[in-house]
Amino acid sequence: MVVVSFCAMNDLPLLHEAWIRQLQQEHWHLNTIYAGRKLKLPLFRIGRHMTRLGEWDPLVRTITIAEKHILSNPWTDVIATLKHEMAHQFVSEVMGVPQAAPHGPEFQKACAIFRIDSAASARPGELGSIDESGDERDRMLARVRDLLRLATSPNEHEAASAMRMAHKYLLKYNLDLAQLDRRLRYETRFLGKVSGRVQEWEYVLANILQEHFFVDVIHFASYDALANKHGTVLEVTGTRENLDGAEYAYHFVRNNAERLWLEHRRGHPRTGGTKLQYLAGLLRGFNRKLAEEKKGFEEERGLVWKGDPGLVEHRLYLHPRLRKISVGGVSRGDSFRAGEQDGRKMTIHGGVEARSESRGRLLPGT
Repeated sequence: MVVVSFCAMNDLPLLHEAWIRQLQQEHWHLNTIYAGRKLKLPLFRIGRHMTRLGEWDPLVRTITIAEKHILSNPWTDVIATLKHEMAHQFVSEVMGVPQAAPHGPEFQKACAIFRIDSAASARPGELGSIDESGDERDRMLARVRDLLRLATSPNEHEAASAMRMAHKYLLKYNLDLAQLDRRLRYETRFLGKVSGRVQEWEYVLANILQEHFFVDVIHFASYDALANKHGTVLEVTGTRENLDGAEYAYHFVRNNAERLWLEHRRGHPRTGGTKLQYLAGLLRGFNRKLAEEKKGFEEERGLVWKGDPGLVEHRLYLHPRLRKISVGGVSRGDSFRAGEQDGRKMTIHGGVEARSESRGRLLPGT
């Protein structure tokens, strides 16, 4: 839940105007990308609903988004609500069925156009634990989780061995998934907060998740509603099992990177360099370490991950007009090299939980 300061509360009328302008831009963009500009721009208002996130009113051609929803949730959730209401608008104005059942077949077709799930999905807290599952894939993921927990060993060699075995099982698990004669179910999560220019270390972290945790990652254009600023947020897509692993790795690496930077700065108060230089080196070093381990598995075990064509297809389905963004680089000084050395020593400790209860928050105990 977002806590809004008294000053921010006084600024809400101005923020409402900014939010409406942003919603108009989002509507135009989504209408262009997915609906071939068949929708006409509706009126927008910020409502005081306490239980309803959004509403489409065909009589006055208005989409209402709840103020509480914008204040309490990331903008990516607001966009999901906007897509939902645009699907209702599509049924009413393009399909010409204003009296259609709220979530009937017409609505389901419209949801497919806007790349949203018309069915309500289960909350993570309602899902069963992988330890309770008899599915072979879940048993293998539980084994990966246990190996990652063994990586907390104070013995450096034992921890490294456990990490290598975890990567081996992750590789084998995804090879098995790719060979199944059925369509995998992919989901999307957004990690971190909306930020400005993507720095080099953030780009490398995204690459680590994509290359070593079997997910598809992009820096997705987004919006900070409280600050009224534009930026990007990390969008991660894959199977639920792989998303759990990637999300854990994301938070662990970020937390550990901050700790290592503070230790480096204390040890080098005058020559420590900049944080961006050190973090870029740290993530580059860690990425090289993981790449070497992956290559070793491929050579020793004959396991070669060739990617998941279904995941690539799903990304193109979600983002048919995806474009690249610029990435900030840093100079390669002493702080970069120090970070690179520390990165080659870093190991992901802890466990991949079956349910992502720390989603969006720092992991406990790190």
